[in-house]
Amino acid sequence: MKVMEYMVGGDFLGLLLREDILDEGVAKWYIAEMILCIEEAHKMNWIHRDVKPDNFLITSSGHLKISDFGLAFDGHWTHNQSYYNEQRYALLRDLDLQVQGDAQDCQEEKERGERRKALDLINGRTACERSEVKQDGASGPIVDWLNRTQKRQFAKSVVS
Repeated sequence: MKVMEYMVGGDFLGLLLREDILDEGVAKWYIAEMILCIEEAHKMNWIHRDVKPDNFLITSSGHLKISDFGLAFDGHWTHNQSYYNEQRYALLRDLDLQVQGDAQDCQEEKERGERRKALDLINGRTACERSEVKQDGASGPIVDWLNRTQKRQFAKSVVS
């Protein structure tokens, strides 16, 4: 469990509700503080993704600290959109569902099919053999990929 210091000033939303309107100079100062908070997170390779007044806490000296990194992105492989796209496509294949997408979807599916064919040629497999492997493998394509890339440990990690 992690505990952070107590912020006597509460959050920035509370300040906005109490003050209703901020002087221009005060507003500029707090905006600059917010930008500095976000820049510091970016320097540590984090993207906050939930920037809002109630996620900025006010210190006793009036400075801001950014909080609530629950939706933050750190570049970890599980946040990679292509990973989730492949999961969705694998699910459609496993359930034998055909979904016609837009032009970009069709182009991406065509490219995926070409890559699959190239991999089959490299591995000396036919499309039929690939289908048999898919049906026999209980673990599925994502877990197979995790095993091949030594990232299975991430799949077993606990997030709280």
